[in-house]
Amino acid sequence: MELVTVLNIFTSIDFSCNRFNGSIPEKIGELKSLHALNLSNNALTGVVPSSLCNLSQLESLDLSKNKLSGQIPPALTKLTFLAFLNLSYNQLVGRIPSGAQFSTFDAASFKGNKGLWGLH
Repeated sequence: MELVTVLNIFTSIDFSCNRFNGSIPEKIGELKSLHALNLSNNALTGVVPSSLCNLSQLESLDLSKNKLSGQIPPALTKLTFLAFLNLSYNQLVGRIPSGAQFSTFDAASFKGNKGLWGLH
């Protein structure tokens, strides 16, 4: 059985508090069955992968308390089932995407990112 096939069985992944470092791989966008992804409290660097927008069933995304940088991919607004988002305490910059689900998230989802602006 191929690894991608096995990984597509998972609907929830919680790798929080593991001291992981490095970037989040773009391949994460291939895990089409994911409903919840928690990578918080690690030492992840790099950008938030735009491939996350391929996770059309995603309801919960927690990338808080890492060292992620760059902008929030505007394509994440396409995640229509996303009910929980936490990108707090990273090094994200730029305008917070607006529209769709992003209009339902409050400042707590983005706090601790000094370079972010444009909430609602």
